[in-house]
Amino acid sequence: MAANYYLTTGKQKLGPLSEKNIIDGVRSGKISLFDMILNNQTGEWMMLAQHPDFSDLDPSNESNTSSEYGDHLAVGLISDQESNEKLDLPEFITPDNFPILTPVYWYEKDHSDQRLKYLDVLELIHSQKLSEQSLISKNPHGPWQPVINWDEFSPKSLEDYKRASNEDLPDVHIRRKSQRFNCGKVFVALSKKGTGFQVFCADISKTGLGFLVRAAKCDLNDELMIKFDDKLQDSKFDAKGIVVSVRKVKLPGANDIYIRYGVRFTALSEAGKKFILSVTKS
Repeated sequence: MAANYYLTTGKQKLGPLSEKNIIDGVRSGKISLFDMILNNQTGEWMMLAQHPDFSDLDPSNESNTSSEYGDHLAVGLISDQESNEKLDLPEFITPDNFPILTPVYWYEKDHSDQRLKYLDVLELIHSQKLSEQSLISKNPHGPWQPVINWDEFSPKSLEDYKRASNEDLPDVHIRRKSQRFNCGKVFVALSKKGTGFQVFCADISKTGLGFLVRAAKCDLNDELMIKFDDKLQDSKFDAKGIVVSVRKVKLPGANDIYIRYGVRFTALSEAGKKFILSVTKS
């Protein structure tokens, strides 16, 4: 049975939609990659570009043709007037409905005769014996998917596992699925604690960015507000995001140690979307 999807675009709610409905909507410009979609597997809302079924979509062949969704334009997820309207959606299975610790074994495609526990896979990623593109499966005969495509190895899943287990997990973070583009600009960031600071954005994608600072500014899973400029003139930010990775790095040809943060976008303004699209199309 084909999957049904539910989206919010501006103040409108759409669904149930088929995969073809969504692809056609993106290509016609009626649906934006920045619109929010419900992940049926996790019960979470995320940007369409972050959903595993649509992470490879590219809004090519755009036109102004009408469609079954009606004549509306996708608007930013950050607005002055937020709707309190609740979505009339069916109940979905969420992580609260079933145990977090499930007895599952994993298999690497090149070594399918070896049965791996969840922690074994994490240790292989941590030791760089498995990359984000390494093919794994829960069945020794497949189907095979890159590590990065499995929700079980997302930052949120790792945090869920930590809360449910006494195991000492290795420091593992999976990179963004979307293609990264060099940025090289200074942005302003504001932590939930109210601390503002400038950051050097090394790269950016449709779903997140990576930035460098000289000293630690925030922690894993902290929420940040980001302005795609080196100063904050009107107290308006372009993006909200969650810190999903923190590590120490050295720049080429330098001995200084910097802290690199990886941020996953959770919301973008209209200006933020335009900026990212300009960078990713250039």
